Amino acid sequence: MSDNYLPPASPRANEGHTLAAWFAMIGVMVGVLLVGIGMVVVTPVVWVAGVVVVLVGLVGGWFLRKAGHGQPAED
Repeated sequence: MSDNYLPPASPRANEGHTLAAWFAMIGVMVGVLLVGIGMVVVTPVVWVAGVVVVLVGLVGGWFLRKAGHGQPAED
């Protein structure tokens, strides 16, 4: 067994901190907060708004990644 193993490439420097990731995560966190508030206060409108915000965050993050604002694919 060799003691001088090197990884095939250096890891990415941004560690996934991209515009697409930030947009998706902030959207999901705000949406989940709204869903929680809607469930505690028993307000279906706030609960549905939270679900919509989660979906917008996920779809928006996906579109931003496809537009080139996400983590580059491994080659």
